[in-house]
Amino acid sequence: MKLFFKLALIWFAVLHGANAFAQANTVQTKPEIKYTQVGDVKLAYYIRGQGEPLLMINGFISTMSLWDPALLDELSKKNQLILFDNRGVGLSTDTKENKTTIAQMADDAAGLAKALGYKKVNILGWSMGARIGQQMLIRHPNLVHKAILCAANPGGSHQDPASPDVEKKLNDPNVPETEKVSLVFTNNEAGKKAAAEVLARLKAAVNSGIVPNNFRVSKETTIRQDRARTTLWEKDQENFRNLKAIKHSVLLADGRFDVVDMPMNSLIIANQIPFSWLAFFDGGHAFLFQQYKRFADTVNAFLM
Repeated sequence: MKLFFKLALIWFAVLHGANAFAQANTVQTKPEIKYTQVGDVKLAYYIRGQGEPLLMINGFISTMSLWDPALLDELSKKNQLILFDNRGVGLSTDTKENKTTIAQMADDAAGLAKALGYKKVNILGWSMGARIGQQMLIRHPNLVHKAILCAANPGGSHQDPASPDVEKKLNDPNVPETEKVSLVFTNNEAGKKAAAEVLARLKAAVNSGIVPNNFRVSKETTIRQDRARTTLWEKDQENFRNLKAIKHSVLLADGRFDVVDMPMNSLIIANQIPFSWLAFFDGGHAFLFQQYKRFADTVNAFLM
C-alpha cells in the first residue's frame, strides 16, 4: 500500500540492516520499465526472474513498486515475475470516463499477458488484486494455468465484511497513516517489527534502484478504485456463483489475524472452488510480507 513508502521515510533512519539489504541486492539488474497498449489504456510493467510466468496483481492504490523486495527475491528464483501498474495507478494511464471495475481490471491484466505473448500465465493477486484474480479466472480461463489468491474476498452478500471501523480507517484520508499500518500488520510487537522491516527493505530497494521509484496514485484513482472494490463489489452476487465453475488449481492464502479481508473469506471461496488449496499464515493482511520466505516456499511448491 502507498502508506508503506511514506512511513519508510520516517522510520528508515532508525532501522538496522537496510544498507546490508541494499548492498546484497546491487548485483540485480535494475528494472526496465516498459509500456504496452491494452484496450483504451497504456499499462506500465517490468519483468524479472526466470521460470514460468507469474503475473503479480497488486491491491488497492498499490503500484508495482509496493511488493516487498524480499518476497520478490524469493519468488523470482523460480518464476518469471510480471509486475505492472493497474490503470490509473503509478505509471499506467486511465480513461477520462470512470470505467474502473474489478472485472474491467481483470480484462486489463489478461490483455497485458496476451500483449506480451504469453499463452498461459500463473497469477498471484493480493487484496483487491485477489478480487481481480477471481474475475480473471472467470472471464479468461484459457489464459490462466494456476492462481494464488491472497486475502481474497468473494463479494456480494457472501463475504465476511471488515468492521465499519476498519473500513472507515482505511478510506478516511484524515486517519494518520501510522494507524492504517496497524490494520495491515498485526497490532502487536511482532507486527510492528515486521512493518518496520518491510518499510526498510522498500526504502533500501528504491535507493539502490532494485525497484522503481513509482508510488504516484491520484485522488481520482483512489476514488475510482474504492468504488470498484467496495460499492460495486458489495453488490456483485455473480462472482461467488461463478466460482463453482473454476477448474483451475487455486491456492487461497491469508493471515490468521487479517482485519481488512477477514480470513473466513478465504475459507468461503475455497469451499466454492472445487479442489482448491487453503493455507493460513501468522500475520495480518500483509502476511505474505511478514512471512515472505514461508509464503514463497508454499507458492513454489504449489506451482510445481
